[in-house]
Amino acid sequence: MGGVSVESGGGGGKKSVDMQINMVPMIDLLISCIAFLLMTAVWTQIGAVQAQQPRGAPAPDQPQDQPQDQLKIQISPTGLRVGVNATDMRDINHGQQQWDELKRMLDERHRANAQNREVWLQPDGAVPYAEIIRVMDTVYEVFGLASRNEVTIRFL
Repeated sequence: MGGVSVESGGGGGKKSVDMQINMVPMIDLLISCIAFLLMTAVWTQIGAVQAQQPRGAPAPDQPQDQPQDQLKIQISPTGLRVGVNATDMRDINHGQQQWDELKRMLDERHRANAQNREVWLQPDGAVPYAEIIRVMDTVYEVFGLASRNEVTIRFL
């Protein structure tokens, strides 16, 4: 424990007063703050969504970043469209079997072209955020996790 000695300045028969400062509450507070900091840092990393956002339009002299043979998922309030190009797009109607059908289609595409590691999402403005996340979760379930560089999700 830390001690403080207070000397009295005058003469006379006064004794010095020796005070004890209790350091336990301060150490408890410091440990609590450190624990909170560590937990917050870990949760920030766990809760991060691995997705790449568009970075604006490319310059006119640069080639388009999106190859034509990449898998695209269009998300609208009425359902989903999955395909590589406009003629290949297949519709999935909004309903109870929508997510099973999406998983089946993605699994079929993944088996047909296993080296394809990019999926392009094109959500409509009226689509709820939770539905976009559910599509992303389905992509991660079929293709693997982005943290292991098994798939990259990009947005159109």
